Amino acid sequence: MSKQMKNPNLLTLKESREIIKSNLREMKRLEKIKRQKKTSEQFTTVMKSNDNVLEIEDLETFFYTDNGVVRSVNKISFDVPKNAIVGLVGESGCGKSVTSLSIMQLVQAPQGQVVGGQIRFNSDELGQNADGRDMCYDVTKMPTLDMCRIRGKDISMIFQEPMTSLNPVFTVGYQIEEVFYLNNPEATKEEARNKAIEMLTTVGIPMPETMIDYYPHQLSGGMRQRVMIAIALTGNPKLIIADEPTTALDVTIQSQILKLLKRVQADRGASVMLITHDLGVVAEMADYVVVMYAGKIVEKGTVYEIFDNPMHPYTIGIQKAKPSLASDAAEELYSIPGNVPNPINIPDECLFKGRCGKRCAGCEGKPYPKEIKITETHSVFCHLYDEEGGES
Repeated sequence: MSKQMKNPNLLTLKESREIIKSNLREMKRLEKIKRQKKTSEQFTTVMKSNDNVLEIEDLETFFYTDNGVVRSVNKISFDVPKNAIVGLVGESGCGKSVTSLSIMQLVQAPQGQVVGGQIRFNSDELGQNADGRDMCYDVTKMPTLDMCRIRGKDISMIFQEPMTSLNPVFTVGYQIEEVFYLNNPEATKEEARNKAIEMLTTVGIPMPETMIDYYPHQLSGGMRQRVMIAIALTGNPKLIIADEPTTALDVTIQSQILKLLKRVQADRGASVMLITHDLGVVAEMADYVVVMYAGKIVEKGTVYEIFDNPMHPYTIGIQKAKPSLASDAAEELYSIPGNVPNPINIPDECLFKGRCGKRCAGCEGKPYPKEIKITETHSVFCHLYDEEGGES
């Protein structure tokens, strides 16, 4: 009787144990590196451009699971210019939120680890070097205590779901005051309360003197999201990361929150990294767009370049999948065929080729495509343009 064929999608007990042992060794090594004492010179460097507030270069964030390594963010590079809004778009699971958590040093350890690359944050307090280039922090190397000094003050984040982000046992005023105290430990109670009322007024909450004593469950979804924005703005940050801030809100409230976010960004001269899968939001809000797929960047450019001249088949596909008022009601809505590849132990190749309608012979047996410059600001990662002699 012949032996039964092994299912390639299943692991044997021996294979599972080997993976667990290997992951434990790697996690211990990475945690040991994080606990090492470092001098400021070891986690400071220089910006490539003084015009950027954030520069991400070859960032890698992995999750070590019992089934293998999930490369959630796999060697991505992009910049966030000063006083600009950068939209990070892609379908669920492409690595958008993990990128933001990596910037904030909030990836859940020890399973989740930033294993490579640089996150350069342009901090005013470091000044410039002898060549006139801005000094910056490399967030991937910063000790936790040093990161706590800039998190919430210089970099802040608006989380996806305010009901799970706000503490239900404290008033919204207390939670705003807490952020103020962290950045101003000598402040009095009166100063903290006045600051909380000021922030509630800034984000358009009516009767702030009364609302300051409300608990999160006493507010509507839109009001709770406004409180989250108020908390994020309390430290007067240079960079605001908004992780799908309007997902759970209805269209009317969504519009109000986006207008508020854009007004605050313009008034304060801050930069915003807007994470969303809604292309309409990106078209309305963003100056620059970064398109992600399966942990990789497939295309990036200005908002006009991405919407008027999309180059990558995935970018073209997600734009075609957007419903339009001009489309025929009887016509079936377009969807990209196939499924996202398994993120565990993902190969170094074009990850979209299994779903791509423009797949060609040049896509086979090649590593992940290099960055092809279409213009100074527009780049695409696709073998189609590599074969056509694109400038790499």
